[in-house]
Amino acid sequence: MSRVPSWMLQFIGLLLVLFLLLPIGAIFGLGLYYTLGIFLVADASQMMAALGKESGIAPALLQTPLIAIAVTLLASAWGLALSLLWRHWIVRRHYFPLMASALPFLLPRFGLGALFLLACLKLAQWGGNALGLALVAASQAAVAAPLIAAILCLGWRRVDPAWREAALEAGADEMTIFRRLTFPLLKPFMGFGAILAMILSLGDFYLGNALSGDTLLLPGAILSGVAQNVSPLYHALVAVMVLVDVVLLALVTRSLKRLAHPRNGILS
Repeated sequence: MSRVPSWMLQFIGLLLVLFLLLPIGAIFGLGLYYTLGIFLVADASQMMAALGKESGIAPALLQTPLIAIAVTLLASAWGLALSLLWRHWIVRRHYFPLMASALPFLLPRFGLGALFLLACLKLAQWGGNALGLALVAASQAAVAAPLIAAILCLGWRRVDPAWREAALEAGADEMTIFRRLTFPLLKPFMGFGAILAMILSLGDFYLGNALSGDTLLLPGAILSGVAQNVSPLYHALVAVMVLVDVVLLALVTRSLKRLAHPRNGILS
């Protein structure tokens, strides 16, 4: 059997990548076309008036990034605590609680949303939209936390236990050890996980739709507007969202480079 030439494999790989990126490129191009059209024919006041007419867009533009920031902070703290438990469980080969704690990430999003909704239905009805948005943030953080914990477990492998013992013998307390020794090594992993948590939150549709109550978040608002072809404004927002994802992807790539090349001199 003859060997397939390497150039042919590269060509097939390029075609596959182009095929996968074609829908994203088409959506982004269409959205960019509408975005440039809006900027060319409308001034700022007209754009604000168009946003005002679409009652779900203006609140979604404000609330969705705030929820994403809250999810990022909550999931980072949650993931750090979870990574400590996972290290303990892995050493003792307690894999069942580890997998149980990762279940929110493994479950389908609509199933997780249904579980949160059933568990907190009365509470959500009592608390209204504000509590519904809090449930959205909590559920999205529950999804992102196991992912961050798994990433941090890779970072914990770079922490030498001998450093901690030497620091304790020198009189350092646990907080100083974590701040000066451990956290500088974990920081690139934490940053990488935090960006992924923000991407998951900004692009989430199922949990936001299921738990936000009467409030419409940006993924739901854009998807509904594009499906109904209500206004070119929604197509422009698609381009903006894709552009945000590209920026976040660039930050992820930069974080991966930092993970591959950790800085020396962590005590500085």
